[in-house]
Amino acid sequence: MSLVMIAFNLVCLTALLAGASSLLLGQKDKLPNDVRWVRESSEYANLCRQTFRMAQDTVRDQIKNSSGQKIAVVMDLDETVLDNSLYQVERHRLGLGFTQDSWSAWVKREEAGLVPGAKSFIDFLRKQPVRLIFLSNRMNENLAPTKSNLRKLGVLRADDLFLLRVDKPDTKIKRRSEIIEGKGGSLHRDRLFWRFVGRFPRLLRGCFRRDLFHATQPDVREMVR
Repeated sequence: MSLVMIAFNLVCLTALLAGASSLLLGQKDKLPNDVRWVRESSEYANLCRQTFRMAQDTVRDQIKNSSGQKIAVVMDLDETVLDNSLYQVERHRLGLGFTQDSWSAWVKREEAGLVPGAKSFIDFLRKQPVRLIFLSNRMNENLAPTKSNLRKLGVLRADDLFLLRVDKPDTKIKRRSEIIEGKGGSLHRDRLFWRFVGRFPRLLRGCFRRDLFHATQPDVREMVR
């Protein structure tokens, strides 16, 4: 085989490999539809803002009809207040899924953003006679970086309460029940009237009431495969 032919074959092989590499890179860089929807869709942002506006109306009504009772607003954190889509993008581009260790490392970076409409709603709550409680499956050991992240985003107040996860048996369902059943210590006289969480128990999915809102955000574990 002549040197010219060898050189030609090498050039063709190099071009093929480069094309294949570019194709694979393009596939890897293309985000899943659910992640792209959260990060790029105006529909998603508008739905979030609309839900928060509906929640404001409900808060006003509940305060008006509270007859002086104490009121608590219980909110989830991840994909309800905090936008963790950057974590999902990074895991996707690494070809990796959700792990507790990688999630904990992300939380400690304190780089989550805000879900559209969340700050406006929380700013509204600050002007009302209500107590804000954050109920989350974030581990309690990550309470400090969680508070720091919220502080950076301008949505933390010193008297906010946090009910994070202590261990595996300490499920969100259990902690939510404790609030509703009045086992929350100083909250035993408070009236829970509104819950906005990203991941309701299966039986509650799709259930909408005057005092119950289901967030539009996908679950982090569902978004990262």
